[in-house]
Amino acid sequence: MDQISMTNPEQSVAYDAMEKLQSGAYDDIPETRMGLTGKIKDTAKTFQSRGQESLSRMVSMSVNLNEAVTRSAEMIRDTREVDNRSQAIAAAAEELVASVAEIARNTEDAAADAQCARDTADQGVDAAGRAVASMERIAGAVEAASSRVETLAEASSQIGNIVGQIDDIAKQTNLLALNATIEAARAGEAGKGFAVVAGEVKNLSNQTSKATEDIRGRIDNLRAEMDGIVTSMREGADAVTEGREVIAGAGQEMSSMSEQVIGITLKMEEIAGILSQQTAASHEVAEGITAIAGMTAANVAQIESVVDFLAATDEELVAGLDDLLNQQIPDMTIYRAKSDHIIWKKKLAEMMVGRARLDPDELADHHSCRLGKWYDAIEDAGIRNHPAYAAMAEPHKAVHDHGIQAARYYKDGNLEGALDEIAKVAEASQDVLKYLDELIAR
Repeated sequence: MDQISMTNPEQSVAYDAMEKLQSGAYDDIPETRMGLTGKIKDTAKTFQSRGQESLSRMVSMSVNLNEAVTRSAEMIRDTREVDNRSQAIAAAAEELVASVAEIARNTEDAAADAQCARDTADQGVDAAGRAVASMERIAGAVEAASSRVETLAEASSQIGNIVGQIDDIAKQTNLLALNATIEAARAGEAGKGFAVVAGEVKNLSNQTSKATEDIRGRIDNLRAEMDGIVTSMREGADAVTEGREVIAGAGQEMSSMSEQVIGITLKMEEIAGILSQQTAASHEVAEGITAIAGMTAANVAQIESVVDFLAATDEELVAGLDDLLNQQIPDMTIYRAKSDHIIWKKKLAEMMVGRARLDPDELADHHSCRLGKWYDAIEDAGIRNHPAYAAMAEPHKAVHDHGIQAARYYKDGNLEGALDEIAKVAEASQDVLKYLDELIAR
C-alpha cells in the first residue's frame, strides 16, 4: 500500500482506511457511503460482524472445551478414587479369601472335634448304662444281705428266748436244790449224800444262770450290732437307689447331648461345604475386582490422554482469541473474560488431580484478573447502567475468594475442604456467566 501514489485526497483517505482495515481498527475507519472509503467501511463492518460471530463461536468452543477438561478432571479424580478403592477392595477380597479358607479349615476341625465329642458321648452313654446295671446288681446284693441280716436278727431273738427259758429252768432248779437241801437237813445223817448232790445241782444252776446272763448280754450286743448293720444296709440301699437314679439321669443327659452333638456335627459339615463353595466364589470376586481395578487404571490413562488433547486444542483456541484481541470487535473483552473465567475454574479442577500447581498467595483476586480489570475500568454507560453489571460483582468476587481458599486447603492437605470450595466456585461461576451473557446480549 505504501507504494501506491496518492493522486488526490480521496485516494489518501481510502489508503488510510485500508490500513485500518488490515490492522483490524474497524471503528476508526470514517463513516461514509461515498467511493472506495465507503466500500472499505462496509467491508470493515462485515469483517467486524464475522469476527464477532467467530469470536462468539470460539469462546463457546473454549468454554465447552474447558468445561470438558473440568469434567474430565473430575472424572479422573473420581476414577482414581474408584481405582484406589478397587485396589483396597481387591486386597480386602484376598484377605477375605484367606479368612474364608481359614474358617473352612477351622470348621472342618470343629466338625471333627464334634464327631469326637459324639463318640465320647456315646461311650459315656454306654458307661452310664453299665453303671446303672452295676448299681442294680449292688442294690440286689444289698437287699439280699439286708434280708439275711434281718433273718439273723430274728434267729438271735429266738436264741434269746431259748436262753430265757434256760434261765427260768436254772432258777427253778436252784429253787428245787434249795428245797432238797432243806429236806436233806431234816433227814439228818441219812440225807447228807442227798445234800451234797443238791449242793452240786445248786452250783450248776448258779453257773447256768451266770452263763445265760453272759449269753443274754452277748445276744443283746449281737442284736444291737445287727440293728446297726440293718440300718447301714438300708442306708446303703437308699444310697444305691439314689446313685442309680443319678447315673440314669446322667445317662439320659449324655444321650441328649449325643443327639445335640449329632445335630451340630451335621450343621458343621453343612457349613464346611458352604464355606468351601464360598472360598471359590471369593476367589472369583477377588479376581473380578482385580480386573476392575486394572480397567479403572486404564480408564484413567485414557481420560488423561483425552484431557491432554482437549487442553492442546484449547491452547490453539486461546491463541486465536488473542489474535482477535487486536481487532476492534464489539464486547471483545467480555468474550475474552468469559473464556478466562472458565479457564480459572478448569485450573482448580486440574489442581485436584495433580495436573496443575496453584499457589494461593499468587492467585489473582477479582480485581486483578482480566474480567476484574475490565469491570473496574469500564466507562460505557450502557454497560455500567445495565442490571447485570452490578449483579455480577458479588458472584465474581465469590469465585475468586472460594478458588483461592480451595488452593489453600489443597496445599494444606485438606482435600474435602478444597472440594467444598470448588463446588462453591462452580455455583458462583454460573451466575457470572449468566450476567456476562446478558451483557453480551444487551
